Amino acid sequence: MTVFKSGFVVLLLCSCVWQASASVPLGGNRKGVGGAFDMYGCMQSNDYYVVNFAAYQFDPTQAKDTKTLPTAECIDIPLVGKTQLTLDLLDRDVRKKQVALKILREDGQTIAALPMAVAKQGVISVSVDFKTPGKYQAVLTVMDTDLNMAPEISALQIPLTVALVVEQSASEKPLWIFFLVIGLLVAGLAYFLPRLLTAKPADAAP
Repeated sequence: MTVFKSGFVVLLLCSCVWQASASVPLGGNRKGVGGAFDMYGCMQSNDYYVVNFAAYQFDPTQAKDTKTLPTAECIDIPLVGKTQLTLDLLDRDVRKKQVALKILREDGQTIAALPMAVAKQGVISVSVDFKTPGKYQAVLTVMDTDLNMAPEISALQIPLTVALVVEQSASEKPLWIFFLVIGLLVAGLAYFLPRLLTAKPADAAP
């Protein structure tokens, strides 16, 4: 009976861990904000819209492999040059509305743009040739009649850096650390709990 109770507790803890991991949106093994690989991907949002952003670059110093896609970079883009920027529209209602995308330099000059159109597949993509390192911005504008405001006010603004050294905050830790700690706790309980439950009191009669 004691073994049954201990086993039940372990199964309950494992169930909690599984539920916690299942609640994480699976974005694949891709870079998030800060450059770490996690399951969230590069989620960008404001009070009105949320997207999954990705930047794809081919390193000119390496041979191109047509069978392998380059790493999906987040908002810190490592190299200058031609880059494919992709926004996955996660709001399903936005996929039925007209959207536009602009890529701006730090001085406000537009270097690439997509006109207003409905993204039926839920993904918009634009090719940009970043000439110089620096700070840029991707601006997603939605023709949203459900909001009582101008599209320029509700627009999603995504800050980008290109070929700049970005310091990662010490508070930004990979997601796997969380699961490692939970796993160690479960393993520790599975090992010690049965022994604690079966241990006899020191003053028990023989």
